[in-house]
Amino acid sequence: MSTAIIVVVIVLSLLIGIIMSLRSSAKTGMPSEEVLKRATQHARELDAQEKASQERHGE
Repeated sequence: MSTAIIVVVIVLSLLIGIIMSLRSSAKTGMPSEEVLKRATQHARELDAQEKASQERHGE
């Protein structure tokens, strides 16, 4: 009985440790807010250029 309790405690502690490490490292690979804003602005500029080019060619 006590062996089963020890095994359950070890498994629960491992699960909690894994969950906490995943939680803390989830945003590690995310770029900064400034980089995201610049990428969005660049995408808008490219889209505007593409639309202007299509209008000039009569498409």
